[in-house]
Amino acid sequence: MAETGFFAYGSQYSSSGECIEEAIEQINNSGEAIITSWIHLRNSGRFIINEVLDEIDKSDFFCCDLTGLNDNVLFELGYALARKKPIFIINDVSYEESNKKYKELNLLSTLGYKKYTKTHDIITGFFKERPYDPIGNIWTDLTKTITPEKDSKAILVLNSQTETNYNLEIITQVDYFKLPKIVDDASENANLPLSWYIQKLHSVPSVLIQFSSQTRAGYELHNSKCALIAGMAIGLGLEVQLLAEQPYFSPLDFRDLLKKFSNRQECSVIVKDFLINLQKEIAALLINERERVDTRKKLSELQNLDFGEAIAEHESNKLYQYYVDTSHTQQLIKNEYNIVVGRKGTGKTATLYYLFEDLIRDRRNHVVLIKPINFEVDGLVALMEESNSEFEKGFLIETVWKFLIYSQIAKSLFDQIKQKPLFALSEDENKYIEFIELNQTIFLTDFSTRLEEQIKKLRENEISKIGAGNNNEFRLKVAEILHDGVLNEMKDYFGVLIPKNHKLIVLIDNLDKSWKKDARLNILSRYILGLLGVSGRIFKELSYIKSIQTSISFHLTIFLRSDIFKYIQLIAREPDKIEVSRLMWEDSEILLRIIEERFVELSNNKYNKEELFERFFISQVNGVPTKDFIIKSIFPRPRDLIYFCKSCKDIAVSRGHEIIQEMDVISAYKEYSSWIFKSLLVENNILNKQMEDFLFELVGGSAVINETMIKQFMINSDIPIVTEEDVEKFIDNLVDLTILGREVRTNEFQFEYDVENFKKIKTMSKKLDSKRYKIHNALIPFLECEIIN
Repeated sequence: MAETGFFAYGSQYSSSGECIEEAIEQINNSGEAIITSWIHLRNSGRFIINEVLDEIDKSDFFCCDLTGLNDNVLFELGYALARKKPIFIINDVSYEESNKKYKELNLLSTLGYKKYTKTHDIITGFFKERPYDPIGNIWTDLTKTITPEKDSKAILVLNSQTETNYNLEIITQVDYFKLPKIVDDASENANLPLSWYIQKLHSVPSVLIQFSSQTRAGYELHNSKCALIAGMAIGLGLEVQLLAEQPYFSPLDFRDLLKKFSNRQECSVIVKDFLINLQKEIAALLINERERVDTRKKLSELQNLDFGEAIAEHESNKLYQYYVDTSHTQQLIKNEYNIVVGRKGTGKTATLYYLFEDLIRDRRNHVVLIKPINFEVDGLVALMEESNSEFEKGFLIETVWKFLIYSQIAKSLFDQIKQKPLFALSEDENKYIEFIELNQTIFLTDFSTRLEEQIKKLRENEISKIGAGNNNEFRLKVAEILHDGVLNEMKDYFGVLIPKNHKLIVLIDNLDKSWKKDARLNILSRYILGLLGVSGRIFKELSYIKSIQTSISFHLTIFLRSDIFKYIQLIAREPDKIEVSRLMWEDSEILLRIIEERFVELSNNKYNKEELFERFFISQVNGVPTKDFIIKSIFPRPRDLIYFCKSCKDIAVSRGHEIIQEMDVISAYKEYSSWIFKSLLVENNILNKQMEDFLFELVGGSAVINETMIKQFMINSDIPIVTEEDVEKFIDNLVDLTILGREVRTNEFQFEYDVENFKKIKTMSKKLDSKRYKIHNALIPFLECEIIN
């Protein structure tokens, strides 16, 4: 009896559907296989989600067309993969927009596909691939890379590609239910490789996926990813909740599984309902998950290699074990206020987590971590613009920061005391708990909500009309609105609860979350700069409480992106007096220490660091020592090195190799290049189509380009050129993003890894009178550029 198959394809391109249906008819007439398509289900009136999934389950193999990246097709592909079906994939790459979307998605490259433009191509490819008589299984190959997780998580959350209150609400609810989580934040990071999602799907019993509204920028690629992962999760039998902000047209395949919302309250209700049911079943689900993990085969030596996570947020509770301290972290809290500056991916958040863990090991330190998920800046901007004078602006910024920091310290102390058993609480601690609970609306909401609430109150009270220029009246009214009396009472408790000569350390990260190219950057800069001034005042206020010297030592450390700090320096009165610690990785030996020491630590010291490249990597790639090849192929950041090495290992394992071969490294380079291209767009908030079109103008050209070519690409991409200054600014932006490097000596190009080198590199290039630029090696495989020696 002939094997049966199911063929999934989208309806976006009618020519594709015609080719596929003709191919199905000819294949069925051959007697080798019998294929059904979604058209047949629709015509028979059976086209509902269960019928489609049942049809895939009954079929011996699965076929699909990726042309147009239809969400129904991706959902069904994910499901079929997880059900271990042999897969046959086709793609008509002659459709430029479709092919561009496929490359940008960067999730399906490991699966491969057969190109087609006509019926004959599909038939020839089908009988060559023979999915009805398969050798091996794609899902088995994909899951070879899975390694046991060191700690259990309850839920994987896929959040939207746009920072919204809904993202914040979802995380707030998961935290409220105290469910250990893994978060894939698409607004912060580009898509991770397929192997990462498969690893995480095998380490959690539940998944919550937020699809994007179809009115938001970047919704297509985000929803494509969500559809694929949702299909896999359901195929694996996990507990799944899908939700989306309106307007969203639900694909037929998962219309019944997805709930829509129009506001934060509706979003909250959907998430709460799911989490309440999940919490009831979580113990059984985690036990089932462990049993599923325990049944896996013994891993090979290469499979057991572990480099940790490329993104610090995904390993915050493990990072302390294998963090490489190149910054002498104790120096990061030596002053009243301290600033740690680095580009995205250079290890700011990793340093924060390490510093936090390191400091709390000393019981004389009380450490407060402030890491807002995001905050709405529109209210802050409006409040500043409504203020009548520089005094009012400055006083508001300082007072809001004091309120936020003091309330966060209070919340941190409260959480610490609440962990004690009742019999161990002192009289003062009991009074403090009563005080905080009495004022819980002030102290026990999350940081972002607290900020938004206070700004809302200040605006509702029309503070710009208060005092008519009378600074004292203005000050008193703002203090009243921001609970000054309650805060003073709270500070009295600090003097009792924090012992003398102890340190109170506040670490702040994520201030870049609301830093957007189109925001009022001058106001945001003043807001962040206000932190530095307020630290000295808090230090003085905590030194004496009720006229008694406390000797509480206060320290504030802020972690900032280098481009933000550069902007802040422009408005600071005395920028040269702002001390900073910079995270830079241009020394390749220091950068390689990151991966080598992780390798040693995560192997439980089974190996020494030299063995990583001597034992597990081929010695050379393209005639270059492997270490040098990798370093030259990436942006010099820990995130990139970890991502690249993990890709090398995962590709080698899926191919059944015992060591990482030359072709594994080259394939990993291509995968990394695709990821870094998308990362550049996400990390730098490049949402306008013109900039993206410009980058695609670079495809297939030379890796070295000149100003004339850049101008032409700008014109082709509808980027306006009024004066030569417009071209210069655009090139400066490309250099700032490290997409291009300037020629500083003949055939020698330098990239701006540190914003402090901007003027130096630009001056050297001008002196050479060069108008040539080189595309960074990290982007060359994705852009398929030609390297000319």
